[in-house]
Amino acid sequence: SSGINAEWPLRPGTDPDPLVQQNTLETIELLAVDSQCRIALNEANVVTSLLEALNCEYPAIQLLVLKVTYSVCQEECVRTSVKDVNGLEALLKMLTNEEVTDLHEGIVQVVGVCMLDTEQLDAMKDSGCLLTLANYATSTEPQGQLNALRAISTCSGKPENCQILHDNEIETTIMTVLGGEHPGVLAQACLTVSTMVANPLVKETFTKIGVIQALMKLIGHEDQTVQEMSTLSLANLSLNSKMVCLDIIQDEHVTQLVEVLEESTSPRILSYLATVVFNIVKFETLREQLVSLNVMQSLSACLTNPDTDVCIAACKALAALVADSSAREELLKTNALGSLVSILKESSNKEVLRKAAWTIGISVANEEMAKELNKNGALRVLMDMCTNDIQGVSNLAVVALEKLLHYDLAAKYWHMGTLSQTDVVKDGFYDTGAHKPGDDFKPIKLLLDRKVDNKRAVLYVSSIGADPEPADMKSEASTTGSTTNVKTGRGTAKGKKPHKAEEKKEEVPEPEPPKEQKDTGKPRVDSSLREYIEEATSAVGPLPTQAEQIAALSVYVSNQMGGPVTSIAALSYDLHIAQIKADLKTNVIPIGFIKRGIFYHRALLFKVLADRVGVPASLVRGEYNRAWNEVTLVEGGKSKHYLVDLMWEPGQLLEVGSHGAGVYKKL
Repeated sequence: SSGINAEWPLRPGTDPDPLVQQNTLETIELLAVDSQCRIALNEANVVTSLLEALNCEYPAIQLLVLKVTYSVCQEECVRTSVKDVNGLEALLKMLTNEEVTDLHEGIVQVVGVCMLDTEQLDAMKDSGCLLTLANYATSTEPQGQLNALRAISTCSGKPENCQILHDNEIETTIMTVLGGEHPGVLAQACLTVSTMVANPLVKETFTKIGVIQALMKLIGHEDQTVQEMSTLSLANLSLNSKMVCLDIIQDEHVTQLVEVLEESTSPRILSYLATVVFNIVKFETLREQLVSLNVMQSLSACLTNPDTDVCIAACKALAALVADSSAREELLKTNALGSLVSILKESSNKEVLRKAAWTIGISVANEEMAKELNKNGALRVLMDMCTNDIQGVSNLAVVALEKLLHYDLAAKYWHMGTLSQTDVVKDGFYDTGAHKPGDDFKPIKLLLDRKVDNKRAVLYVSSIGADPEPADMKSEASTTGSTTNVKTGRGTAKGKKPHKAEEKKEEVPEPEPPKEQKDTGKPRVDSSLREYIEEATSAVGPLPTQAEQIAALSVYVSNQMGGPVTSIAALSYDLHIAQIKADLKTNVIPIGFIKRGIFYHRALLFKVLADRVGVPASLVRGEYNRAWNEVTLVEGGKSKHYLVDLMWEPGQLLEVGSHGAGVYKKL
């Protein structure tokens, strides 16, 4: 570059030999690849030489001049020189010359790169050149329109340039072009809209002149590129704009948006449309309208798309949608929750994992959602992710897991081995025992379908429902239990000698075995538990103090489970449980069916009844079939925590941390 100076023959148009002109231009083009050479060429007045060469009589040379001019104008100092010699005015004047239409494409390319400079663009506005370009974009053949739109789009990337274009009402020009038919021009016009809407004034103007409606029509265009660019424009337009989102929802083509979201195979279209949905549902008043269009099914399908951008956009949209209760109902009708769990299991992309875990955490807003997620294995995968060292993923997994366990107490008890005093056990709860390493939490239907085995029975809570209990099973429930005075907390258990005052003249007959369990695909309704709840509610609830309620309830529970125990072996609970499993032909046993139970049977029944009565009590799992309940009493202005004895001396409270409490928890 040190050899380039004003004496160097850089005036290609002065030599009459076209071959010399061509060689000179090609030499400059090769030099223009390097930034330092472009600067040196500018110092050698290359701009003036090139503009002179543009007057050459040979079209091929003219085209080469424009090509070289475009190359050297990549340097800012060269563009400044073009402005200084009024080069753009000369070039744009040629756009109105119908005799040199073959040069128009090259001219617009040079103008476009020069428009990157705000001062140049401002000068074009003052000189009328910008208006010339705008008119050219709407009145020429498709290729010319395409080049003019590219020039506008390129320069509008700078905020100050975009403002100048807005001041010259360039939005009207683009709107006119959107009414055309050429796919390439339509796609470029959409892209130009997408680029310019970062300016709030431009977005507002586009909204007022009907660009939203024009873009909505193009969503279903037969050309995929037009679809991609129109959906991209809608995604950018709808960002943080309730007015735009409202226009989209109310447009006659909105159903087409949902259809394309479900049917398109283009990752770009899917991710852009999912982003549009996300932008809309951020406005609470618009969610319900979008849900009614069956958008949940479309987003659910996007979750299985292998493209990461599509998955991320779909997750964001779903997470925003499920804030609405009606959307959660629709979500359960799809396979979205199962797909989210599959993403957590299979994806290796950090951002996809984060968004999926985040969406699951937001989706868990009720028990039904939690159980559906656990049915798909969410609990195990979230447990594994909580120990994952991927930054940002494990934290979201912890939040999702906590919410999952909050709404699915059966899973919480399986995983954590404890239910707090505020965790209310409801119908549908079941206890499968403590989880083992590598084991999965199993849905109740799977447990019901298993053949009877010699493993620990699954305890089930069910006090209401339509599935009737056979009369003979109800008979067993009423005859194998003991008579109890719930108010006083005193009673007698089967196998225990009653006090003289409570002796009965007739012996209680041995119960007959229940009839075979009908295969209903769900646990049997527990009428015994229903009776327990009614008795406890009417008798324990009215007692004046919480201590009296706890004492009465603990004795009541003990008596329903065989009474005070002196020897677990003598209780023969295992044979009793085995018989129930055989009679019902299932490993799932309603808690009220058990009349001879030990620690974990009694603790669960106490928790169920305490929650119904309104006595705050926790449920804690220990080792070797141990489980117990803890309660809190205020004594002398201080809170004290007690373990409730349901086995040895029912009604006794053992202070947590005491020797007696420790003995109760261990073999």
